[in-house]
Amino acid sequence: MKHFRWQVILGLSLVALSAILYFVHYLIFKDAHHIIIYLIGDIAFLPIEVLLVTMIIHRLLEVKEKEARLEKLNMVIETFFSEMGTRVLTYFSDFDPRLDTIRSAFIVTDKWSDDDFAALVKRLKGYDYTVDIDKVDLLHLKGYLTGKRGFMVSLLNNLFCWSMNRLRNC
Repeated sequence: MKHFRWQVILGLSLVALSAILYFVHYLIFKDAHHIIIYLIGDIAFLPIEVLLVTMIIHRLLEVKEKEARLEKLNMVIETFFSEMGTRVLTYFSDFDPRLDTIRSAFIVTDKWSDDDFAALVKRLKGYDYTVDIDKVDLLHLKGYLTGKRGFMVSLLNNLFCWSMNRLRNC
C-alpha cells in the first residue's frame, strides 16, 4: 500500500506540474490554440511511448534481472560445493559398488574441451548411481552434517531471502 501511495502522489504531482507549465505558457503567449494542438499531439504519442516503455525497456530490464539472479544462484552453488558439497559427493561416491567402471572418466584435465564434457554427460546418463548404504558410516556423516548446520541454515536463509526479495526484504 505504501509503495502504491508514493506512485499516486508522484503521478498527481507531475500532472499538476504539467498544468502549471501549460498555464504559464498561456499567460506568456496568450495562445490556447497552440497549447491544445501540442497537447493533442502529446496525447496521440502516448500509446507509442507506453509501447516503447513497457515492451522494450521492460524486456531489457527483465533480461538484466534474470542475468543477475543466475549470477547470484551460481555464487550460492559455488559456495555450497566449495564448503561441503564436493566432500559429501566424494564421500557417497566411495560407497558406489560400480564406481571403478567409470572412475577413469572423471579425471578432468586442463586440456578438456566442451566435447569432452558433453561426452562425459552422455556416458553418465546411462549410469545407474547406487550407494551401498550398509557401508556408509551414518554417525560420521551425521557428525559432519551437524558441524555444517550453521552454514546450511545461513545458505538456506540467503536462498529464501533472495527468492522472496520481490515480496519483502529479509
